[in-house]
Amino acid sequence: MFKQSRNYWGMLVLVLLLSMTPLSSILFPQKTIQTVKASGIHLNVRKRILLKGEKFTLILKGTKNKPVFASADPAVATVSKKGVVRAVGGGETIITARTAKKTCRCKITIHDTMDIIVFAGQSNMTNVGRASEAPDVTPGTAYEAIPKSGKISHLVEPFGVGQKKTTAKKSAQGATLVSAFVNAYYKKAKTPVLAMNTAKGNTSIGQWSASYYKEIVTDVRAMEKLLRKKGLKKGNVYVVFYQGENDAMNSIVTTVYRKHMELFMSNIQSECDVSRCFIIRISNDLNNLESYDKIAAVQTRICMEDPRFVMAATIGSSFGVSYYQGDGVHLTQKALNKVGEQAGRMTGTYTVTGKEPSMKDPRYHNTYRSLCNN
Repeated sequence: MFKQSRNYWGMLVLVLLLSMTPLSSILFPQKTIQTVKASGIHLNVRKRILLKGEKFTLILKGTKNKPVFASADPAVATVSKKGVVRAVGGGETIITARTAKKTCRCKITIHDTMDIIVFAGQSNMTNVGRASEAPDVTPGTAYEAIPKSGKISHLVEPFGVGQKKTTAKKSAQGATLVSAFVNAYYKKAKTPVLAMNTAKGNTSIGQWSASYYKEIVTDVRAMEKLLRKKGLKKGNVYVVFYQGENDAMNSIVTTVYRKHMELFMSNIQSECDVSRCFIIRISNDLNNLESYDKIAAVQTRICMEDPRFVMAATIGSSFGVSYYQGDGVHLTQKALNKVGEQAGRMTGTYTVTGKEPSMKDPRYHNTYRSLCNN
């Protein structure tokens, strides 16, 4: 009797399960199938930024039919029957590729103006990072000037290698903060950058105010000449300056450091068209925090009080041990990327607004604000 009862209840449970689950899924269980959406007919590029005078080729993929290309505004960009797009003038336009079945579009942005930026300073502005860890620069947004060959090329890390005859060979082994800077700068300013690397390791502010500033002047003039040669207009002209390690270690008097900073900028402006010097404030020295604090303080004060100097980055004060190389002075590429991103974003913000931006200041646990905006 007990055995029959157990069979009865077992059959009842089985009937209930069958009533709740489709029979086909029980008898023929199916594996999970991942579907991949077909790309279909499409252009190889859907959005592109170019300088006036540049060109590239559009290709319609996913079909054997030859498309008919057309530009919505030939005064901005033209396109040939084979899809060769040529940048003619500043502005935006749409290039279409039309077949009997589909029309594809590519948005083209053409710039005829560039901002000139010289990256100067010492140590952490030089090639101390790793190129493999630096971000790629968005095509069309930043270029390196190569005056000796009369050319400009897309900015890549290691930045500055081959720009000058004096470029150290070992620079080719490392990267900078510049790639992160220009990416952030373009997002804000919407103007491409023409850049040169004028940084020198193991230098003091006295050397920059006395003689090294002349190299900045030479670089600015060379880039202005290149722009004229390419038929491009000159926009803003800036210096981005990251310096102070040597002066901190040598315990320079802060009033002397400031006088040299002021002379540095006065000498530059007396000879070329640099409107502002953007300061990347000195980071920490894990071996000598006190001496670095003094340089950071005078850099902060001069940016707050002298409109020629604009604070671009304070983030270096927040870095712990993992952001430094083994010597406790030079930054890793991870840190350089963070410094470059903040400096580029703040410099771009200033370019758009004309006012020095405020930012969190981890060194003083407050918000940095310039007195020059009042």
